[in-house]
Amino acid sequence: MRVRHKQPTLVSMWMLDVFCCALGCVTLLFLLNSRMASDEAEANKTALIDLRTTERVLAATVTERDQLRLRLNSEEAGRVKLSAALTEAEGLRLKLSDEATALAKQLATTTSERDDLAKKLALSQKEAKDAKALADATQLALNAAEAKVTADAKELAAVRATATDADDVLRKKQKEADALAKKLLEMNASADDLARLLRKRDDEKVVLTKQAADLKKQLDDLDARTAGTRKEYDAAAAQIKDLTKKVSEANVTIVDLQGDKAKLADKFDKLQKETDARFAGIVTAGKRVVFLVDISGSMAKRDSETADPTKWPIVVETVSKVMRSVVGLEKYQVVIFSSSAKWLFGTGDWRDYEGEKSIDDVKKALTAVKPHEDTNLHAGLEKAFALRESGLDVIYLFSDGLPTSGPGLTLAEQTRRPPLSELELGEKLGKHIRKNLADTWNRSLAGKPRVKIHAVGFFFESPDVGAFLWALARENDGSFVGMSRP
Repeated sequence: MRVRHKQPTLVSMWMLDVFCCALGCVTLLFLLNSRMASDEAEANKTALIDLRTTERVLAATVTERDQLRLRLNSEEAGRVKLSAALTEAEGLRLKLSDEATALAKQLATTTSERDDLAKKLALSQKEAKDAKALADATQLALNAAEAKVTADAKELAAVRATATDADDVLRKKQKEADALAKKLLEMNASADDLARLLRKRDDEKVVLTKQAADLKKQLDDLDARTAGTRKEYDAAAAQIKDLTKKVSEANVTIVDLQGDKAKLADKFDKLQKETDARFAGIVTAGKRVVFLVDISGSMAKRDSETADPTKWPIVVETVSKVMRSVVGLEKYQVVIFSSSAKWLFGTGDWRDYEGEKSIDDVKKALTAVKPHEDTNLHAGLEKAFALRESGLDVIYLFSDGLPTSGPGLTLAEQTRRPPLSELELGEKLGKHIRKNLADTWNRSLAGKPRVKIHAVGFFFESPDVGAFLWALARENDGSFVGMSRP
């Protein structure tokens, strides 16, 4: 009896596995082609793994086929069927080989597409990186531009504010310049009138002096004639009556001449007093006087950089001359000021004026002072006006610059960066001082006249200094004179 062997189920399972793998590959390729470029690279890797799995399965199938072929060689009964199965398997192998070749080609195509996509992805990543770097740089530039715009806006606002302040200052300076020009014209006219008056008085003085000399000569002649007449009276009694008449007439003439002489002497004394009672155009008069002397560092300098050892001695000598020319001076005191103020003598009590002795005391004390530090005019005036209750009537101010320290600035102005210029600082502090004088220190009081302030300026180059000192003196019923560089 012929033995019939059961057909191995391995062949069917192998074919099913092959078909399933092929179907999975086709499905996978379909899905890969429908995905985005970023997913295709991952799908290609999966397809490659599946292909390698298929190749391993195919290799295993070939091994099993060889084993089966050996078994078929040993089993003649099933050789025909095995041959048919082998033929069929061979056909399937060829078919699978063709399909594997096609899959390999498709895999190569997919791999190429993957590489292209990878290149495109790398290029895109690079472009994205460049774009991000450009965006970051653009953002930084934008931030810098915004910061610059903000800074420019602040600077523009500051410049506009500065321009507005400058316009205000310019308008004020123009008004002050116009007022100064008008005052200058008035002063020039007044100076011309005074010059004409002085020349007229000089001419009158010369004429009166000549008349006085002529009258004196006539008086001497009359005295001689009187003496001769008296001798003639003794010698000739007959002419006594005529001589007595002549003597009476001569006496009347003498009385008239003596009256004219007294009037001329009074007029000369008055003119001399008016001449003596002036210092460079300032009428120097006062009973209780404070001499307010600036001892800041600039009082020993020709300019802001150049020391001048002759300047302070000139200032001291000028104070002495003014003090000597004050008519009616009874009491005096001296205030010196730089960054702060103090009395030159004692604690601020009035000192009796004793002529040259007092002048020498002031001169020696000022000579021993060394100019230093800033100009705090506020402190000096405040100390000087402490004597107003005790009869202060005149202040003589000696200075060479605008105030540079003292109260008068707001907190914002004190902490401003950059700080105020010297001219801006002097203008603001000067306005504060003038306001204090008008509202507090030198305000009108019942039964008390305002204190006169005369100002003497030294070697200043800026017109703002002269304008400030002139305005300070004018607003306080005083006069201003500028001392030029020798």
